[in-house]
Amino acid sequence: MNCLAPSYLDVGRNGEAISDARLSFHDAWPESDPRLQPQKSRLAGPEDAQMIAECVHIRRLDWEAFQKKTAGKPVHERVFDLINHRTIQFNSRSRFAESEIWKGRIKDACDKGEPISILLPVFCVIRNPVKRLQLTVPTTAEEVSLRHMANIAEMIRQIYPAGAVFHLITDSTFYGLPFGVTAVEALRYVDLLRQMVETIGCGDTIKLHDMAQILSGRFEAFQESYERWSARFHDDPFADGLSPEFYDVWLASMAASLNTAKRQMSYDALREQFGGSGIGAAAEDLHLRARAGLAEYRALKAAAADLKWEEQFFPNAVRATIHTKGVPVLGLRLYPEYKLRSNLLPYHGIGVVRFGPKYGLHYMTVEPEMFICGREQFTRITDANGTTLHYLEDRAD
Repeated sequence: MNCLAPSYLDVGRNGEAISDARLSFHDAWPESDPRLQPQKSRLAGPEDAQMIAECVHIRRLDWEAFQKKTAGKPVHERVFDLINHRTIQFNSRSRFAESEIWKGRIKDACDKGEPISILLPVFCVIRNPVKRLQLTVPTTAEEVSLRHMANIAEMIRQIYPAGAVFHLITDSTFYGLPFGVTAVEALRYVDLLRQMVETIGCGDTIKLHDMAQILSGRFEAFQESYERWSARFHDDPFADGLSPEFYDVWLASMAASLNTAKRQMSYDALREQFGGSGIGAAAEDLHLRARAGLAEYRALKAAAADLKWEEQFFPNAVRATIHTKGVPVLGLRLYPEYKLRSNLLPYHGIGVVRFGPKYGLHYMTVEPEMFICGREQFTRITDANGTTLHYLEDRAD
């Protein structure tokens, strides 16, 4: 397939570029440091494995009804309808259905008897001490996400025996520069993700690739484009036509994504910077660092888009995204409640498991850990090393 074909969709530069990860929720900030409050805690056990399995379940999808409803359609259309189901797709389903690009690629794979490739950039290190109190390592939120994608691949396999493969493009090292994380922690996070994939046993349907490693094959072209965009965005943040309204939201989200753990700030300082008035020397410093970080982040994203990297390296894949877009693209609910009850990505917070009486199942959201810890209705679930895996809310019954 010609990588310069007119069917190429510039997904990276359309719509939301950075997830809305702001922390300016005044009512969510406790008056005193919640980390100093008593916290119920226990080691993870078999009962937690069962709860995680429930969290992976797509509660709003009636699988038997879906199979019956689509039984008379061609195989490729059934697969397309599944990934475009409202419980899996959060972007415009009608816009996605009107585009022939992705349906054509699914049909092509089915005609050849090959696995359907789904391409998704995801998984980055965010070192904000409000979002996670410990180092950013894979926890229950990442596990539920990986198991969820493996579950979708299994549903596709039940429709089409060759199944599907999720190619996850980890951007932990790629965005290390704007987010202020070290290469050491970025690489360790990805290594632990790989171990988690193997432990779960889904290595046949989930493949991890490093974005920086992929783009290194076009080093000269990428670097030239990156430096050009970096100069433009540092000089003028609206150089590509971005509106001031969207820029302000992105800037606040970038501020909440920077590595502020290395500043060793007190709770009051954190609350003032992220949930306060935004006035003062510390807030101004954060604003300046966020502005510079956002310019670098957008330059990296724009340079990758200039290379049309998806078509260069994954020419037959269905492009998915974790962001809201205005083009026909698969907005994948990374875990079942993503963009429903929960708007944060797994690495922008900690998993919170609750029981939902409507379906009689547990479900998981992702929330800033600072807003959950120290609250008496939650129990901290840890591994043997003391790493927080998730928080479990006490059941009302």
